[in-house]
Amino acid sequence: MATQPKIHLVKGAKVNFRKGSARAAYYKVLAAHNGKTVESFVKAVNANVPSKPKAGKLKGKQEPLAGWLGWFVRAGYVTIK
Repeated sequence: MATQPKIHLVKGAKVNFRKGSARAAYYKVLAAHNGKTVESFVKAVNANVPSKPKAGKLKGKQEPLAGWLGWFVRAGYVTIK
């Protein structure tokens, strides 16, 4: 059985998101899942969506989690191993 990929916060990454922003809300959930599986993060977000868009085609709906995870990885805040 293969091991599940885990979320790891990058030490020294300067987290400076606007208070109340979607990035801050999703990062808070990521931080709570540091060292835990991506699957546990997905379950937590699906159970209690941290933020929903207020405008656009996804207004009031949950955004794709792959987009959020990818953004945090590309920005250097998180690694997934």
